[in-house]
Amino acid sequence: MRAHGVVLALERDAAFGDALLRDGDASRYDLECGMAPLAHHALRAIATMRRHRCEKITVVCAGDAHASVARERIERWREEPSSALREAPTIEVVAADEGTDTARALAACERFADETTTTLLVVQGDVVTDVALDDVLSAHLVNAATATCALAKKRAWAEVETKAGRAPKGMRYVGLNADETRVVFLAGGEHDEAKKRLKLQRSALNATAEMVIRTDVIDVGIYALEARETFAALREKTYLKSLRFDLVPHFVAEQFRGTTAGGVAAYMVKPDKYCVAVDTAKPALLEASREIAAEFHHLLERPLSKYDNVVDPSTVIGAKSTIGPGCAVAGQCTFKDKCSVKKSVVAAECVFGSGVKISNSLILRGAVVHDGAQIQGCIVGPGAVIGARVTAKDSIIGAAYEVEEDADLDAETVVVQNK
Repeated sequence: MRAHGVVLALERDAAFGDALLRDGDASRYDLECGMAPLAHHALRAIATMRRHRCEKITVVCAGDAHASVARERIERWREEPSSALREAPTIEVVAADEGTDTARALAACERFADETTTTLLVVQGDVVTDVALDDVLSAHLVNAATATCALAKKRAWAEVETKAGRAPKGMRYVGLNADETRVVFLAGGEHDEAKKRLKLQRSALNATAEMVIRTDVIDVGIYALEARETFAALREKTYLKSLRFDLVPHFVAEQFRGTTAGGVAAYMVKPDKYCVAVDTAKPALLEASREIAAEFHHLLERPLSKYDNVVDPSTVIGAKSTIGPGCAVAGQCTFKDKCSVKKSVVAAECVFGSGVKISNSLILRGAVVHDGAQIQGCIVGPGAVIGARVTAKDSIIGAAYEVEEDADLDAETVVVQNK
């Protein structure tokens, strides 16, 4: 087997929004999740493979400007002494037209794949995981599959809202065989209206002795695909636009019609592993960042202190200021006196005045928080300025937005107009 890694750093959906993007920022994949940009997590997952090492990794970005920024960042990451990317295979960054769908972007990767490539390992650029992707490829080989989906248990914050007597909108339905090794049905998702009925293929029912439809697991965006079958399907069926919502369900349906060489295998992510799609700012980016700092701190790639937190040594902490357990603070930050940070993540180059209180929040690069501000359950965007004595709760404060002194924000999203 010769594997080719692909990271799709495209605008996967509109749910994330652009509130946290500054002018000149390439995309949401540059935003920190934990203490590393989103795209770094997906790249790291492929680059650290050992048993089935990819010959090459192709990163597909939306547009030339995004691709240019990604190239620069990847080169910088590879030069860092402790970076997992230092020993990575060749990483090639290519630009797709802005607005290109994921399946079409994958189709364009055919010209970058080596003629001897047998398997594509595709990771969506917003996936954060500590799953060993070697194991995903091993499952793919053992099952002689055309496609393999990594299926993870939904996090509590990712549950779809349900109402009694109504079909839930945006629910993903995953049908598995009895031993959970094969995907036999796949439908729904955030782009779909509420489904009052699920249409099951008779051929799938005839071929499967027992089928369980689950809504507590989701295909997060990690797929092993046979290269020949995948590129052939994408060439012949140009109506397949989305990798997740078109191409993979197509393979699921076709496996019972005898038109594919193998079936669609399921790789069930173990409960002690972390695997999420950071496809929204709130809750996904906020909660994933906090979970990485508190429970899955090995993804920070830095050692825990004796206080069960991670604080970069270049950060300056004033008198009587405290950084609590389960927190992560990146480099070149400054905290003046009597600050309190609890269960939060702070990106690099942030400045905090005296008496600031931060809890259950994500503060992104270059934010400034003035004296006496209290921030709870919020995302503060890059370069945002929070005035003195501001109280903010459960809000998104956009990139470069300036909150006036003594303001009170509660469950609001505030952004700079006409960015």
